Formats: sequence, structure tokens, C-alpha cells
Amino acid sequence: MRPESIEQNFFEETYYEKRVWIASARLTNALMMFSKPFIGEDDEMGRNALNDILVTLSESEIVPKYIVFWNNAVKLCVEDSKLLSTINRLEKYGVRVLVAGHALDKLNLKSSLRVGKLANHFDLIDAINQVQKVINF
Repeated sequence: MRPESIEQNFFEETYYEKRVWIASARLTNALMMFSKPFIGEDDEMGRNALNDILVTLSESEIVPKYIVFWNNAVKLCVEDSKLLSTINRLEKYGVRVLVAGHALDKLNLKSSLRVGKLANHFDLIDAINQVQKVINF
């Protein structure tokens, strides 16, 4: 058994910290809206541009409050999308990812949704009205 003075020194020399999870990104009062699975033209460059913007955003210290996927862009949030982990990372930062249910229905993809919140048109309009800036791709 250790003498009491040694235990006390051991305790005083030990560093304790309380860990609290805090998202590392700051949320801006903005909404990014994606309506197609590419930026610009529907070719390799356009698909890579969309991929690059989302990956870069997921590595950024400042992210928008909302990201909305509608029309054909909902395909980025379903099973087998190569951007699922990137979009999931953005959600972990506190970004609210909204995915248009109407588009998922029309494309028969509702059961394949893997990231984001299923949203109706009221949810989308509400999100647009809550921010100061809407950025459309």
C-alpha cells in the first residue's frame, strides 16, 4: 500500500479534462441548393465540380446552415452514391441536409435515402425563409 502523500502527489500531477463534443465548423446563415448531380454541364467536368465543391465544403471551417437537394440532385443522397460519407460529415458539423421527398418519389428512390432528412415543399420553403443567403447550383 502506498503512503498517503504519494497518492496525493500522483493525483495532483495527473491531468484531467472534461470532454464535450463541439462541431468544429461554424454555421453561416446560408442555404446551398443543388438541383442536379453536376455543376454546369452534365459531363465528367461538371460531375467532378460538384464532387469537389462538396468535399471541399466538408473540410471547411465555415459551412452553411442548410444544404438542400432536390430534383435530380437527390440521387446524391441515396444508396450507392459516392458522396454519402461527405454529406454525412457535413451533417455531423451541424448542417441540416434536406432532401426533396417529391423528387425521391418521382425517381422511385424514397426507400434508398441514406443521408439527410426527407423534406416536403413546406420544409424547403421554411428553410429558404430562415436564411439570409440562398446559393443555387
